[in-house]
Amino acid sequence: MAVTVTNSTISALNTITTITKNAATADVDGTAEVFTITPTKAGIKLLIIIGGTGAGADGNISYSMSAGDLWASKAITGTVTKNTEKMLEIDTAQVLQDDGTIALTLTPAATDKLLTDHAAYVKFVETL
Repeated sequence: MAVTVTNSTISALNTITTITKNAATADVDGTAEVFTITPTKAGIKLLIIIGGTGAGADGNISYSMSAGDLWASKAITGTVTKNTEKMLEIDTAQVLQDDGTIALTLTPAATDKLLTDHAAYVKFVETL
C-alpha cells in the first residue's frame, strides 16, 4: 500500500499555516506502508511529523527513508513510540531520489495495524 503525501508549505515568516494529516491505509498486522513525499523546492530542509493516536497498538512504529541519489545520500531510520507524535528535520540531499521523491516507510509491530491499531499518520512541511 502507498499514500501520496500532501505537502504543507510555510510561505512567509510570522504567517499561520495549515498542516495536512496524511493517514495510513494499511490494515493488516505487521504490514508496512510507504508514504511518497514530493518536495516542490530544491535544496531545502523539511519537517516530517510521524504520529499515531490509536489505543489498540501493542508496539511502536518504525520509520525508514532510503539513502537518496544525490551527493549527500544517507539512510534515515528510527522509532516513534506508540500514541505519540514526533518530528524530524531532514535535508533533501540525504534522501531525495532521482525522480524527485522521498519514500518514507512506516512499519508497525508484527501484531499491529497502522490504520486501526495505531491510527498512524504523516505530516510534511516545507520550510522557507
